[in-house]
Amino acid sequence: MAAPTAAAQPIRDERLVELEETIHQGGFWRLVPESVPRVYAPVDRSLLAHVETCLRRLA
Repeated sequence: MAAPTAAAQPIRDERLVELEETIHQGGFWRLVPESVPRVYAPVDRSLLAHVETCLRRLA
């Protein structure tokens, strides 16, 4: 099977890459209570938009 082409792969925003690296390195989890599960969805623009919408509802 051939490898996916560059066009088939999503374009990653460097800020999202940096955020995901911070999460993997534990920088985010130090701020979260132990009761919160340590499983998360991959960071992408859709997820960030959803989180922003939910936070605005709480504000």
